[in-house]
Amino acid sequence: MAIYSLTVPNKNGSYDGDMVVKQYTSLTIGAGNTLTTDQPCRGLLIYVQGNCTISGILSMTARGAAANPTVSGASDANAVDASGLRLPFATLSGSDTLSAAATLLNGCGTTARTLAGLHRSISSNGTIITVPRSGGSGGASVNPGGNSSGNTGGTASNSTGGGGSGGSRNGQSGSGSAGTCFSGGSGGGAQHYSGSDGYNTSVNCAATANGGAGGAGYNGTGANEGTGGGAGNPGGNGAYSATSSANYANSTAGKGGDGTGGLIMLIVGGNLTINSGGIIEAKGVGGGSGFGLGWTAWAAGGGSGGGRIILAYRGTYTNNGSITVAGGSGGAGSSAWSPSAGGAGGDGSITTLQIL
Repeated sequence: MAIYSLTVPNKNGSYDGDMVVKQYTSLTIGAGNTLTTDQPCRGLLIYVQGNCTISGILSMTARGAAANPTVSGASDANAVDASGLRLPFATLSGSDTLSAAATLLNGCGTTARTLAGLHRSISSNGTIITVPRSGGSGGASVNPGGNSSGNTGGTASNSTGGGGSGGSRNGQSGSGSAGTCFSGGSGGGAQHYSGSDGYNTSVNCAATANGGAGGAGYNGTGANEGTGGGAGNPGGNGAYSATSSANYANSTAGKGGDGTGGLIMLIVGGNLTINSGGIIEAKGVGGGSGFGLGWTAWAAGGGSGGGRIILAYRGTYTNNGSITVAGGSGGAGSSAWSPSAGGAGGDGSITTLQIL
């Protein structure tokens, strides 16, 4: 049993880098083994000339990039086209038209762009696979003045999921951020205030856009209570009360999980087989739980959005395993007084396509 971590080229900090591109004659991921990348990046693109058999795990869970697709980036120094990432495939019943070009994978890095230009152009005889530049919307913040669980992140066709919002114990929780072509959205942080504090709305617990940091939790009252941060790159910190002896701005308790759902594109020239126990995944990550002592109330952070999986195969396709792009769960809140859990991240999307 082993984890094989592919090296991300052109790293830009700990949460961004070029799309990882690999070409294999054949590919087998054995039971108990995992193939992933060594940090978040702009996707994993795998071409297999022959057969691909997965009995272990192919994963981009927690590997979505913190990157703005609307500005120049990666080694090719391009922004993603307004139409998103696209690849043309000849198919038996397709009627789409698209000329192959390096620009179809702008913003993914020079290697990915080169291979996009080598695809077969289609003229009313194929199918365009797309990853829209913008994904599902982030979950809306929970308004002050009540005790509520956060909202679930949105979903969008052929796209990634949005991040969930934080839960609220009277305070204004943080909203989740929208997904992108490279990443599910990040989760918002929770906020806790009592009525006597006026339901403070000045503290921003929102997630950072474009797969960035999860929102930090905030707690303005109650020394024995704490709020959870949202999942993201990195996860937001949890928070004890400002009146507590603990450092409320940097609590490891209640910290949101690190990561967002990423992007997988697997293109197989032969048969694609996912055996029993085999998994292809690009899941979001869970938000931080609320925490405290005794019969108290606290709120939790939102989960990050699920990613995008594309499977194209020329031969047969057999799936006896699982493929998942689930959003991360919201953190657990208090049940002592009222619901205050974080919102779950929105699910991503899966495409399977037989090609010629």
